[in-house]
Amino acid sequence: MHFRNLGLPPIPTVGSLPLFLGISPKTIFSIRGKPRKHYRSFPIRKKDGTPRYIDTPRTYLKVIQWWILDNILNHVQIADNVFGFVSGRSAVQNAEFHLGAAHMLNIDIEQFFPSITIDQIRAIYGSLGYGAEVANLLAELCCLDDRVPQGAPTSPALANLVLRDLDKELSRLALQTGHKYSRYADDLTFSSSHRIETEFLDAVQTAVEQEGFNLKPGKTRFSGLGGRMEVTGVVINEKTQPSRVWRRRTRATLHKLGNSPRLTRKNVSYLLGIKGMAKQFQNSPQMQRFSLDVEQLLEAKSQTVIGKGTRPILPNRLTIRQAETLAALAPRRTNMEIAMRLETTEAAVKKRLQEAFKKIGVVDRTEALNWATHNL
Repeated sequence: MHFRNLGLPPIPTVGSLPLFLGISPKTIFSIRGKPRKHYRSFPIRKKDGTPRYIDTPRTYLKVIQWWILDNILNHVQIADNVFGFVSGRSAVQNAEFHLGAAHMLNIDIEQFFPSITIDQIRAIYGSLGYGAEVANLLAELCCLDDRVPQGAPTSPALANLVLRDLDKELSRLALQTGHKYSRYADDLTFSSSHRIETEFLDAVQTAVEQEGFNLKPGKTRFSGLGGRMEVTGVVINEKTQPSRVWRRRTRATLHKLGNSPRLTRKNVSYLLGIKGMAKQFQNSPQMQRFSLDVEQLLEAKSQTVIGKGTRPILPNRLTIRQAETLAALAPRRTNMEIAMRLETTEAAVKKRLQEAFKKIGVVDRTEALNWATHNL
């Protein structure tokens, strides 16, 4: 009844989880025994040039984590002033929450995901009513090297649950001083109609450190109506809209694409992202102009895109068949799988790739996939 009232699956024993998942217990045993084997790790470069390492689960573990997310974590209520990683909430809503403020304080948590330990995750599952062994199993399936991996589908929701007590304390501190508080992932925002004092920042820092986290050096920012007031990349001085830097960069990119004879699949994804972004800023004439420009670009040039249009413009003297085959490349996708997608033979796929590799100057599938991602 406890789990039914919470809308959660009752998992009485470790052995019952495979029954819920419909998989062999050996699969879970393998993941618990050698978790590193079930992750793919790679670096991405942050804005400051330093690498951030992403650990993304492989297929079997990812399916398990999605099940945990859909059936357990997404059923736990999150505070109304938390906007990141919550269905139906967004960065724009986070900014709108502070619209009309005269003063603002923005701070970031340092090493957000790596700072969350497996002990904290065990405690989360235990707080939901699961026994110690089941809580430990669920925690192990969601952690790598005793930490929450950045790249797992369960990590954002778990981070929100780990920070529940901190959110309550920071909300209490804000209410006490007449401020408003919201959080989007590791971005903490406080706003007020009156000046936010440095003593308040000291109290926030103490609360954050008591929960086992640290503030990111150099990311603390006080602002007021005399300067730019920004929340998670959205300016809120008069109305909500993306930052001036973002708008200037977007305008330049749209101009460049407008002068280009063709679009790539990556360009189309970018344009659709701009269109989706504009929907969130209905009161911004400039964003609506961007949306109109995107529609005109797509109407004029979407026919030039391989796999999407009927009149693709192909670089490097590729034939349509060679380009289609390059566009079908994906990590760990075999020639047989590509052949099935293109309704041809495996031998034909092999021949097309060999010819395409010579034309685009690559020697293996990884280089070809990278080339196709940026040029087709």
